Amino acid sequence: MSDIAEMSEIELKDNMLEINDQEVLKTKLMEVISYLMDHNFEKLILILYRIDVDEERAKTLLAKHLPESAPEILADLIIQRQIKKEEVKRSFKQHVPEFSDDEDLRL
Repeated sequence: MSDIAEMSEIELKDNMLEINDQEVLKTKLMEVISYLMDHNFEKLILILYRIDVDEERAKTLLAKHLPESAPEILADLIIQRQIKKEEVKRSFKQHVPEFSDDEDLRL
């Protein structure tokens, strides 16, 4: 079984993959996406849904480009979505008031 096949079947629990270079991340994502497109398209769709990639945007971009570009387009959309999620998390953390104790919560 190839590395890509193994990657597409693993489920990470306590371990996290850390990649500091966005180009390396994109390349790895493109490899996995290509594999899933050829071998388990349904799983790819479920992953995109779970990540919450904008379906309409994906369809629009994929319709405008050659099929060979699909892995790169989807990798870019996944990376953009994950960056957006992190930005939203950070903005909520900055705006959450901290309470010193439960007395502040009494009505």
